[in-house]
Amino acid sequence: MIKADIEFLLTMVTQLDNTIRKLRVDEQRISCKLSEDRIEELKEYWNQELSDEEAQSLKETFDYWDKSLIATWAHTRRAHISRAAAGKKLMQES
Repeated sequence: MIKADIEFLLTMVTQLDNTIRKLRVDEQRISCKLSEDRIEELKEYWNQELSDEEAQSLKETFDYWDKSLIATWAHTRRAHISRAAAGKKLMQES
């Protein structure tokens, strides 16, 4: 791997780390707007622990903050996957 590629990956890792930190702050900020019970319901939905009927019923009650929290979880998961892939590539090259 050429030096420019390694520098790109290092920059990408740094940016992803910053993004993950920001998303954690966002998750905490959004979670403050919701009850603990609601967060538990959303976690069950997110982890696909509900039946199809339960999931659909819950989905019909989603408000702005529910959707924002779920979107934050989705972004966090994608950032973690990308960060792991970049870290793995860097480890292979060192």
